[in-house]
Amino acid sequence: MSMPFNTKPDNLAPIEVFEDETHFLVRIHPENRDRAKKIVGRQWDGDRKAWVYPKDVFTYEALAEEFQKDADKFDIQRPKTKRPDGIKPPLQEYNDEFEEEILEESHDKIHSDLDGIRVMLESLRDVASHQSRTLEELRETQKEARKTVQVLPDALDLTKQKEIELLENALVMIAYYTANKQKSFYDWMSKHAPLDRPRDFVSETHEFLKEQLGKITGDENPDTDFRSLIRKAENEDCFYSAKFDPIKPIPILNNLNAIRNRFHHTRGDFSQWEKWSRSILYLMNLALVWSKVVIEVDNFDV
Repeated sequence: MSMPFNTKPDNLAPIEVFEDETHFLVRIHPENRDRAKKIVGRQWDGDRKAWVYPKDVFTYEALAEEFQKDADKFDIQRPKTKRPDGIKPPLQEYNDEFEEEILEESHDKIHSDLDGIRVMLESLRDVASHQSRTLEELRETQKEARKTVQVLPDALDLTKQKEIELLENALVMIAYYTANKQKSFYDWMSKHAPLDRPRDFVSETHEFLKEQLGKITGDENPDTDFRSLIRKAENEDCFYSAKFDPIKPIPILNNLNAIRNRFHHTRGDFSQWEKWSRSILYLMNLALVWSKVVIEVDNFDV
């Protein structure tokens, strides 16, 4: 028996189309990502797990055409078109009564602000009066803290498996918090051992990241190498990045690729210490970029 056509299977997450002050956004299940990717100007925002688009009339029309008929949430407004250069807005008639009301409101606001300043100055005066006593209490607290400081234990003996595992667990936990406590990161690291099996950890993780890059760039050809996918993501500006976000995926992905290549192309002259140090570098770089690159939210075989 034939099944009716359905662009959003029941087992997939809802489709949400919404906006912020500067962009349109689409949140959609990875299996339906091709619908989001075919609209011009898309970028992947891994932190919000959404596709981001410029807020213009052309993009609004494209999103409405693609999603308005079946989105679970379609909450965007058509942007207003700008007035052509040289065309002035119509003159508005002034209303004297309205202007007088505005002036009265401004007068009241000034008095309110002055009262606020007076309260703030009185509060600062009270704080200043207690400053000497507070500083003295702080000095006493610091003296007590110095008495309770404990000496760190001796260095770990990394010839012992138990202590290697102890260090490995600590490093993974640091990386987990660096990755903003992403559950998918924790699940992935629970299957890998960056110190006990560093080569396997780097190799298998790199293949996983390559799959994710392929999904974002639209190039899922298994023969495409990692470097080519990075270059394509950079050329097509595939990653959304907030203005003051210090984490930029492209240089971090290049670092990861360089570390992986060191493992892949080196065999006998690769010391244990170098394996560990490079695996740790890979782990920490991975934690920085994980939320921005990994498009899958749940299982790794979606």
